[in-house]
Amino acid sequence: MKFIQSKSFAFWIGALFLFGYWLFGFDGITFSDDVFYLLAGKSFWEGSMEFNSYHFSTRWGAYVPSGLIGFLIGFDPHKISLISLVSYLGTLALLLRILPKSQNPWILLVWFSSQIYFLHFLTKVYPDSLLVFWIVLVPFSAIYRQEKPFLSALGVISGLLFGFLTKETIVFLGLLPILLFWFDWKKGNKYLSFYFCLIGLGIAFGTLYLGYFWIKFGSPFYRFESIQDGHYISEFTYADKSFWVMLKRLTIMPIVTFVERSYWLWLVFAIPGLVKIRKKPQSPGIEFGLAFFSLLVCFWLMSTNFKFYNPIYLNPRHLIIFVPILAFLISLGWEYWQADQKLKRLMAILILFGAAISLLQQDWKMAGFQALAILILYAFQGQKLTWAIGIYLLVPGLLAIRYQQNLKEYPLLIKALIEEVKSAENQSLILTNNFLDFSKGVLFYEDRNAQKLLFPIEKLDSIRALRPTKIRVILYDYYRHAYPKEQEDVDILEPWLLENYILNSEETEGQVWIRTYSRK
Repeated sequence: MKFIQSKSFAFWIGALFLFGYWLFGFDGITFSDDVFYLLAGKSFWEGSMEFNSYHFSTRWGAYVPSGLIGFLIGFDPHKISLISLVSYLGTLALLLRILPKSQNPWILLVWFSSQIYFLHFLTKVYPDSLLVFWIVLVPFSAIYRQEKPFLSALGVISGLLFGFLTKETIVFLGLLPILLFWFDWKKGNKYLSFYFCLIGLGIAFGTLYLGYFWIKFGSPFYRFESIQDGHYISEFTYADKSFWVMLKRLTIMPIVTFVERSYWLWLVFAIPGLVKIRKKPQSPGIEFGLAFFSLLVCFWLMSTNFKFYNPIYLNPRHLIIFVPILAFLISLGWEYWQADQKLKRLMAILILFGAAISLLQQDWKMAGFQALAILILYAFQGQKLTWAIGIYLLVPGLLAIRYQQNLKEYPLLIKALIEEVKSAENQSLILTNNFLDFSKGVLFYEDRNAQKLLFPIEKLDSIRALRPTKIRVILYDYYRHAYPKEQEDVDILEPWLLENYILNSEETEGQVWIRTYSRK
C-alpha cells in the first residue's frame, strides 16, 4: 500500500498513461502552425533553415528539439510529436519531485493528465506543449533560492530564456521574480545571493541573446520588432475592434473561455490551494501560487504589442500552460476544502455558475459535465473521492480520441490523396482545400511532383487564366469544422465548375469528396 501511494509509482503509471494516449490518440496534423514547425525542424537539421523577419523562424525552442527527433528517426508528424510527450513527462517529474509528502500524488497525476486540450496537444508539434516544461521549471527552481542560490537563479533564468526561445508567452511569467522579491522582502527573507545571481545571469544571458540579433540582423531588438511587425488585423485581434469588444475581452470573455474549453473546474478546484497558501504561505505553494497569479493577470490584461493595446486571443491551446500549475495547486488544497464546508459551498456555487454559462450557450454536454462535479463533490469522500474524480475527469479525454479520429478520418484523407497524386492515368491539376495546400510540404514532404499538383481553391482566378482541359477536385469536408470560412471559396468554386466543366466521375468516402472534370 505504501508503494502504491509513492510518488515514483504514480509517475510511472502517469508515464504509461501519457505514452498510451500519445500512441493511440494521434488524429493527424492540424494543418496549421504545426506545419511550419515540422518543416522548420527538418530544414534546421538539414542545414537549410533561414532565420528572417518572420518571428516563428527564431522560435528555435519550438522546432529544433522536434526537428532532431525527425532527423534521427524519420520525418513522421506522429513520431516527431514525441517531443511533446518528453516535455509532459519532464514536467510531471518536476511536480512530483517537490510535492509535499503529506499530499496525495494521485490527485496531482489525475488533474495533470486529464484536461482535454492538454491531452489533445500531446500528439502535436506545437510550442505550447514544450512551453509547459519551461513554465514549471521557473517556480520549481525558485523553491531552492535559499539553499542553492546560484543553481536556483540559473534554473529560473534558463526557464525564462528557453521558454522565450520556444514561445513569447513565457513573458506572462515575468512577474514571478518581482512578486517573489516582494514576498521575501516583506517576510524578512531577503535571499540577496539568489537575487544578485538572478540579475547577473539575466544580464549575461540577455546580452548574449540580444547580441546575436545585433550581429546577425543589425538590431539587438530585431526579434521584438519582428513580433511587432507580424501583427495583423483578424477576427482574433482586439485593438481594431469596438470599445464593447475590448470590454468583453477584459471582463467576461476569459471566464466564458475557461468554461467552454473545460478549464473552469481546474480553476475552481485550485481555489482551496490558493486559500491555504494565503493563510500559511510557504514553499512550494507560494512559488506556484505566485506563478499562477502572474500567468492569470498577464493573460487577462497584458498587451501583445508595444505600440497599441491588444490583449492575447484566448485560444484554448494558449491555456494549456495553466494545467500543471493548477494541478499542483489542486493537490495542495485537496484535503483543505474537504474540511471546510464554507469553501466547499463556494466551490459548488462557482461550478453551478460555470454550468449556467454552458446552459446559456446551449452547450448541454459541458453543462451536464460540470453539474456532475457537484454530485461527486458531496457524494464521495476519502479514497472513493479520488477514484470518482479520476474516472470523471479521464473519461471525456479518452472519449475524445474516438471523437477526433472519427471527425477527421485522417488516414482516409492520406490514402485518398496518395492515390490521386500517384495516379498514372491522370496527372491533371488537383484543386483542393486551402489548408491542405498549405500543408502539402508535410503531407508529401519528399514528393515535389505531388506538391505541384495541389492547388488551393482560394486562388481560383489563376486557374481561370490557365483554363486546363482536365481538372480534379478533392474537398476534405473537415473544413466545415476546422476552417468554416473556406465555405466562401467553395461557394465560388461550385458554380464556376458547373459553368465551364463537365463532370466525368465522382466519388465520396467519409470526409473526402473526389471529382474529375473535363472542359466544355
